[in-house]
Amino acid sequence: MLEFFLSVSVHLGFISFLLLILAKMKRVTINSKWAALSLVLFLTYFVVLLTGSEIIPVNKIIPDLNWNWGGKIAGIFLSLVVLFLLIRFNHDFKVADAGFTLKQKTGSCKPAFIATILFIFLQLILSAFLGDGPDYDVEKLLYQALMPGLDEELMFRGLLLYTFSFAIISTRFNILGAQINVAGLLLVLLFGLVHGIMYSSGEWYFSLITVLLTGSYGFILLWLRERTGSLIFPIIAHNLVNFSGQFV
Repeated sequence: MLEFFLSVSVHLGFISFLLLILAKMKRVTINSKWAALSLVLFLTYFVVLLTGSEIIPVNKIIPDLNWNWGGKIAGIFLSLVVLFLLIRFNHDFKVADAGFTLKQKTGSCKPAFIATILFIFLQLILSAFLGDGPDYDVEKLLYQALMPGLDEELMFRGLLLYTFSFAIISTRFNILGAQINVAGLLLVLLFGLVHGIMYSSGEWYFSLITVLLTGSYGFILLWLRERTGSLIFPIIAHNLVNFSGQFV
């Protein structure tokens, strides 16, 4: 757990540095209350992700599992608990505000569908050039087809995007029909940093290509979320991309 907090201190430190610059340039306004809430939610999510296998011992119930099923399920459960708390204590909150809706913005389904197909092709091309060839088994395919999109999209493109948008207030930019704010872009960067910079076994690991690729993927998922107003396409796209990449 200490290694996690060392890693996340670097991630958050870099984001905080950028925020101070943006605030100094008057590009954003920071709401300390929502910023603190976002920080607590972010840290709680990763603690649950790392310890969830003890809370929900799927790997003990089903022997020989190699992936973090319990952690991901615990992460999904945390998102649902936070969603309930927002409904209960924030009277201005509507679940659709955080993307928890089946309704898609008018005219958004076709471009979202095209973007999803292109996203999958991008993954296949990158896997072909950067990967080590097909590497999968039944458990891995099931895990990639179900868990990443459900867990990470509910939190990152759903609840954290909602709280970040109140914590980091800015104008929105129209990018191919999607209204994207600075909070969303910083969350994309944070998503990339979490995957590409970490401290483990007494050593720091840094992969620029992982930061760039994961950040780019995060941006596509953010675009899908803001373009459609829903988490449906981000969840589907995330899982399909992870699933299809195992075959190349």
